[in-house]
Amino acid sequence: MLLSHRLTGVLAGVLATVSLVAPAQAQDDAKSQFQARYTELRTAMEAHDSAAVGKILAPDYTMTDMRGQVHPAAEVLERMAKMPAGAGRKGETTVLSATVTGDSASVEQQLSGSMKRAGDDGEEHTMEMQAKSKDTWVKRGDAWLLQTSVQVGVVIKRDGEEFFREGM
Repeated sequence: MLLSHRLTGVLAGVLATVSLVAPAQAQDDAKSQFQARYTELRTAMEAHDSAAVGKILAPDYTMTDMRGQVHPAAEVLERMAKMPAGAGRKGETTVLSATVTGDSASVEQQLSGSMKRAGDDGEEHTMEMQAKSKDTWVKRGDAWLLQTSVQVGVVIKRDGEEFFREGM
């Protein structure tokens, strides 16, 4: 009888520990899963690979900028095609949080990038940008597709000096 009570206590302790650890592990798994998707997206965009980008964006994808203007996928792809190729550019996306609920996921991410470009003064300057967004992903079959991105903050620096900030 005493062994039965001890075993029940140990079992309850193990279950309590698992129930506390499982959500944290699920959060980490979701973050790493979406981190990989953002890496795929950034790589495809840097390569100007519209077909690969199209496999990551949902057909009804929209991006809402800091001014509240909504841009459909076609417009985002058009802007991507006009971006200069990667020379002197660096970019990194970091998933800050990810929560999966059924076939939908809410992800907060931050894009950090830099590039060198000539200024009006003829000198080369380092431009840095950080943009934070709250994104919604939807699961279609086995794939997670990015459905919406809503920018919630932007910081822009020139040669290390901040000259624009909104929402961060």
